[in-house]
Amino acid sequence: MISGQYRSLLLAFILLPAGATAAESALDWLVKMNAAVQNENYTGNFVYRHGDQLDAMRIVHRASNGTHRERLISLNGEAREVIRNNRDVICYLPTKKSVLVEHRKSSEKSFPAILPHKLDRISSWYRMGLGQGDRVANRATQMVYIMPKDVYRYGYQLWADKKSGLLLRANLINENGQVVEQFMFTDIKIGEKIRNIDLKPAYSGKKWEWYREKAIQPDSKHNVRWKAARLPMGFSLLRRIMRNKPMDNLLVEHLVYSDGLAAVSVFIEPQGRKGKHKIKGTTGMGAVHAFGTVVKGHQITVVGEVPAATVALIGKSITYQ
Repeated sequence: MISGQYRSLLLAFILLPAGATAAESALDWLVKMNAAVQNENYTGNFVYRHGDQLDAMRIVHRASNGTHRERLISLNGEAREVIRNNRDVICYLPTKKSVLVEHRKSSEKSFPAILPHKLDRISSWYRMGLGQGDRVANRATQMVYIMPKDVYRYGYQLWADKKSGLLLRANLINENGQVVEQFMFTDIKIGEKIRNIDLKPAYSGKKWEWYREKAIQPDSKHNVRWKAARLPMGFSLLRRIMRNKPMDNLLVEHLVYSDGLAAVSVFIEPQGRKGKHKIKGTTGMGAVHAFGTVVKGHQITVVGEVPAATVALIGKSITYQ
């Protein structure tokens, strides 16, 4: 549950006047945060809380001439390591002796960039402003808040490094004013040289089982068959792609709807094998909610870091033309 301190802080943000000057300043900081993720090298440790789970991770990130490469290493729980570049996300699972390779969408943002991809749009659906900064990982920060104007999206509290603009801490706030997801750097070094060896995984993956996702662009006829007939105000179709799930060898259609900040994924696949677990109705864990239903012999699964009402609204409106 959210503490009384956080409740008071959140109420103070909601009551702040959303004047033009404050909004412009907040927008400037969001631009600065986006630029930092694109241009800065950094290494550090952070904690990530989602639901009842607390993960400790180490990240190494290098940006060079428009390309990005990063390495994520788990520091607690089951061992795992993730390598990300401009094209792929490669996940090493040593306890299972397996490697999962997924195609990376060009519009995906690198961690910790939980920031808008269309900054000019979000003021229609969110109120933005500046809050009191704090010290994070022993660095001075500027706090930016982004609060929704309806019940279909979450709010954000973001702490950016004053010097570089890099996002160092974030809280995700649900419709009840509770912090449902958090991440925070505990130490970080920004702007240092990143060597190739620093980005090399600890595991070779030799003689392991490799599962490779295949991304297939849908043909023009397929493009119009599935769609969401109802969307929260501001949401629109961002991306549509066909995917071959690497561990199931199953073709899945993937639709992504976004308001410029929040994103919801819709997965459409033929009804699977008997006994295979499928989501029915609405379920959730922490900040993530999912809705499942069956339409014309296809399993529809809607997933996103959004309130339950959002996935239910979209999921119940999926139609086949």
